[in-house]
Amino acid sequence: MLYGVNAASLAGNLKAEARRMGFAAVGIASVEPFERDRERALRAIDEGRMRGMPWYTVERVRAASDLRGRYPWSRSIVSLARPYAPAMPAGPQPGAVPSPPSPARGRLSSYACLEGGGTAVDYHDLLADRCRELGEWVRRRVPGARTKHFVDHGWALDRAVAERAGVGFCGKNTTLITREAGSYVLLAELLTSVDLPTDAPSPKGCGTCRACLPSCPTGALVRPGVIDSTRCISYLTIEHRGPIPIELRPLIGDWVFGCDLCQEACPINHRRAPASLERGPASTRSGPVPYPDLVECLELTEEQFSARFGGTAVSRTGRAGLARNCAVALGNSGDQSALASLTRARDTDPDGAVREAAEWALGRLIPGAALPKQQNGGARTDHEGRSGAREEQRERLGVARPPRPR
Repeated sequence: MLYGVNAASLAGNLKAEARRMGFAAVGIASVEPFERDRERALRAIDEGRMRGMPWYTVERVRAASDLRGRYPWSRSIVSLARPYAPAMPAGPQPGAVPSPPSPARGRLSSYACLEGGGTAVDYHDLLADRCRELGEWVRRRVPGARTKHFVDHGWALDRAVAERAGVGFCGKNTTLITREAGSYVLLAELLTSVDLPTDAPSPKGCGTCRACLPSCPTGALVRPGVIDSTRCISYLTIEHRGPIPIELRPLIGDWVFGCDLCQEACPINHRRAPASLERGPASTRSGPVPYPDLVECLELTEEQFSARFGGTAVSRTGRAGLARNCAVALGNSGDQSALASLTRARDTDPDGAVREAAEWALGRLIPGAALPKQQNGGARTDHEGRSGAREEQRERLGVARPPRPR
């Protein structure tokens, strides 16, 4: 009993409250150190699979894997999974009326289109707000109770906590897979000083299924349950700064923020995923959309980017990061109508990585068009200015043909 409150009853009511707030799955785990997961994370750092993310440090892993050591008052940790809608497949839908030709469209990972209160929101903010509300709910029922929430940036091993709490299991594509919504969930945790009964880990698993592994075009899924983040399209389009490695650009396809391919390949998601987002309009004037107009996004100013994507997950790329990604996607699109926009970006964009990506894209759409003009005024990076590098780039670009336009 806790101040007259039955722990089992409190846990049941807490789960019910979390579901009322929109969480699809909730479980409770102990705060014992996550030793196995700590070793896995440290191995990923040692093997260079987290290279390019300087914030993912040994210090962070050690701290995240021992919450009790950081918060001696903690007794239980509540794992929370909020569902989000995947995007409707890009191809024609059965019975759909043919639509007129549209501009070249890219793809945003579905979670970037999450809405709260009818407007697009950053999931960090939405989940943090719900966690604060749930913490207040606990403190009202247990006088003197302490809570602390984590949403990505709070240093907790989200998937490890969720697995221990029975919320789901980690699939071969490294995503957490739940019974309620497949892997289309966003994770958060609520640490509490209240000693609550814990849940058993899920006995489920992927079995012999390997459908996700060949779905990754860049080969980031190096083996079941192991990802090389430096090759992951989500990393390349969100976390990576500067030019994207040339050999990976044709493999990125039309993704400009994140990637859902390994989730889309998962048979469990075919059965468990929430109802799909509509393909919707191409314009991002009202915020993130699953299939945005690539030229429109390439040409956004800093002010326009902030107005459209401020307060959403897409803001993490910055204007230049999104423009760079759109230039690469246009190079892969085969859409000749993008030539004028790419030429302007090559010649006038203030960011060197965007100029270089536009130059590369022009070379994909019209071989030879990417050769810099003498009066280009610095529209190319130094390494691209060397003729040997240009020839090497052309040879490498010839390996993969651009996909047909959608």
